[in-house]
Amino acid sequence: MDEKKIDSLLQLSFKARKIKFGYENIDKVKGDTFVIIAKDLSENTKRYILNKFKGDIYQYKTKKDLGRLFGKNEVGVIILPKNELNLKIKEIFKKLQEVF
Repeated sequence: MDEKKIDSLLQLSFKARKIKFGYENIDKVKGDTFVIIAKDLSENTKRYILNKFKGDIYQYKTKKDLGRLFGKNEVGVIILPKNELNLKIKEIFKKLQEVF
């Protein structure tokens, strides 16, 4: 149930243009932001994100599954800046305790 809720909230946030994709954008992140990474992300990319980003990082689904949510091939890194909708997504992740 929570997974379906997360999926629909992520899609809504995407349609509202409240999401950024790609590890390249980690350097541009400011403020209270959190990141979702794919479970099958490469170790080098995970290490890069852990070194550059000091906020909460959650693992969720595979790159292909995340890509399907947003109509893309593959998505490995999702950056969610602070706003009401993204804070709701973060609350659900905290309940699931999937902090990386």
